[in-house]
Amino acid sequence: MRWIKVFALLAVIALAACQEKQDQDTHKMDPGEMKQEMTASGEKVIYYTCPMEEHKQIHSAEPGKCSECGMELVAGVVTTEDKMEYWGCPMLAHSHVRQAEAGKCAECGMFLKPMRLVTETEEKAEM
Repeated sequence: MRWIKVFALLAVIALAACQEKQDQDTHKMDPGEMKQEMTASGEKVIYYTCPMEEHKQIHSAEPGKCSECGMELVAGVVTTEDKMEYWGCPMLAHSHVRQAEAGKCAECGMFLKPMRLVTETEEKAEM
């Protein structure tokens, strides 16, 4: 009889732990945060940045203007190797990491992705 009580207690604890884990997994992100913007050609927008090479450290999660020169920010998108302009880190905070060759981000170690900048004019032409 004692073994049955011990087993029942362990089963209850295990089920409670599983339920808690499931609750944590299902509520990690707000649905609004999971939104991923795409260009008309189906490329995933990673960040918005100033089109001037001197201001590549300027980045934003949303469209806007460069805080240094006032130009419209353009979309930095993951693309195919035949359309790419540079290899870049796919993290917003590392939008300034741009290389001519494939490799890893010096700041976070993630593999660089083939990327390009998409201007608003180019985006409208693709539609």
